[in-house]
Amino acid sequence: MTDRPLITDEELHAYIDGELDPLRAADVAVLIQYRPELQTRVAAFRADKALLTQAYGPLINQPIPAHWQAMIDARRSGGRPVLVRRAMFAAAASAAVAFAGWSTYSRLRGDPDDTIIAEALSARGDAIAGAQGAPEGRATTDRMLKTALGLQIKAPDMAKLGFEIASARVYAGVPGGNAVRLDYRDGQGRMFTVYLRHTTGGERFDMLKRGSVRVCIWQDEVLSAVMLAEVSAGEMLRLASLAYDGLSA
Repeated sequence: MTDRPLITDEELHAYIDGELDPLRAADVAVLIQYRPELQTRVAAFRADKALLTQAYGPLINQPIPAHWQAMIDARRSGGRPVLVRRAMFAAAASAAVAFAGWSTYSRLRGDPDDTIIAEALSARGDAIAGAQGAPEGRATTDRMLKTALGLQIKAPDMAKLGFEIASARVYAGVPGGNAVRLDYRDGQGRMFTVYLRHTTGGERFDMLKRGSVRVCIWQDEVLSAVMLAEVSAGEMLRLASLAYDGLSA
């Protein structure tokens, strides 16, 4: 037993970002000095932050990509409004984490309902029944997605990060109608899950943990996407960014 205070991941992120209360920061600094497991966690979080800054930092000085400008022009002429907002929302969320630090962003994200997280975790753990479909090709999976959700989206191509689609499953009777779960696996056998259904709330970006599973929620006014994997925060953001952007048909 020990009377030393527990240190949450959120507090460690705030400590790394220099946003922790000075008295608490001093206490955390002392605890880190004498506890190797805290030193390991701090090193991992700092590495994640460095990777995020490396990946998204250059965006601040870059012009709007040509394909984004094309989508914006299409929006102005009345076409594909959801995809425009989805792309801009994804970039804004990624940049906020990279520049402001995770503890700052977490205070801005609001207090969302966790119902969809419970759904996604239950689906990933096969706790709810769904109609299994073994992908026989990307076109087949894309048709299944469009039929189940009634949206012009496609299964993300995750090969860039070493993941290939392994299975797909449709769930009926969830909030908003149907849902689809896509499971990807990499060469190490790790699973990355994308759970998709119609939105029942507003725009949202959130990242958290449930046990050993990292959860990232990316949601606009039409589609909710929940990504799950046992990976670090930095790797999850890279996977989630690729998956979210890859949904656009």
